[in-house]
Amino acid sequence: MEKKALFPILFLFTIFLGMTLVSAVQIEINSNYSAGENFIAKISGNFYTPLLKSNIYIYREESYTSFEPCSLETLEGDYYFDCSIPLYREPGNYSIQMKGVKYYSGVSWSEENITKEFVITNKKAFAKISPPISVPKDYYYNLTLVNFETKRIDVEYGLEGTTTKMVSLKEGETKNVTLKTFGGDKFENILFTYGNETYSSLVYSKLTEIPIENQTFPLDENSEEIIPPVEENSQNETKSFWEILFGTPAPKNNSTTNETINKIEENLSIKNESVPQEENTIQTCEELNLLICADTEECDGTLVDGLNAQCCKGNCIVKEPSSSPWTTVGWVLIGVTAIFLIWFFKMKFSRTQMTSGGFFKK
Repeated sequence: MEKKALFPILFLFTIFLGMTLVSAVQIEINSNYSAGENFIAKISGNFYTPLLKSNIYIYREESYTSFEPCSLETLEGDYYFDCSIPLYREPGNYSIQMKGVKYYSGVSWSEENITKEFVITNKKAFAKISPPISVPKDYYYNLTLVNFETKRIDVEYGLEGTTTKMVSLKEGETKNVTLKTFGGDKFENILFTYGNETYSSLVYSKLTEIPIENQTFPLDENSEEIIPPVEENSQNETKSFWEILFGTPAPKNNSTTNETINKIEENLSIKNESVPQEENTIQTCEELNLLICADTEECDGTLVDGLNAQCCKGNCIVKEPSSSPWTTVGWVLIGVTAIFLIWFFKMKFSRTQMTSGGFFKK
């Protein structure tokens, strides 16, 4: 009876212990970091209110410090706090603390501070990789590298478990590398290796459709960007110089090219032969047996356009002097003046017949 009574007690204790372990807030980080390395903390738990970036603090020993700029992402129900550890950060014992937040712990709510410790070593990362966490909106995305070394470095990079590529950076140089996500709502760890050191950047793809080509594309020799392969029957091929000029794809071999050129020349010659040249129907006045009047003459018939001049279909006669407009105006003025003088003298002569009193005698 005593053994049978212990089973329910052990069962309830196991459930209670499991609830305590599962419900408590957990902070997952690495145990040590290099200066300049990405710092990513995964925070999971049941929070009464959403966790804010202002609830998260960084301490060195007992003194508050900062790794800003930092960001807080919510992915798959967990929080991800990420930032890049400053290159000048001194080695030592550090901790990440969560304050002022209410969370479920065991069977009750708690507001107790949560602390997780880590160490920054005296090592320095060979490059800054940003962003520490990225959520690309397209299958192709960029990550940025800054060379921390005082020399040229060749960094090997790629998605963990796939073929890697190489990027070269001069001292202090900043360069983007283009990668492709596989999609499918999952995390992808991008590794960067130089010598014996490897650092990473975390990528989360929210893109649900899996791309048709599920492989990493080769790089151009002079570019770090990924170049997709070109399908043989692709409709989006780059147009060649020939295609731009003639609107048709370029021939595949020299014999075909020569035949095509010959056909084009034949077509052009046929076209030129099929279009007769327009005959010149305009003849000279001499060919038309017509007269050309001098400047002092005019045609008393019809004028016909000739090749060299206007031809007269009739006789050329001497032009009569034509009165200019100013001559007409002059004659009008003379006429008006004459009329005025006649009227003036007539009125003056009529007044001499009047009496000294100014009236005519009866």
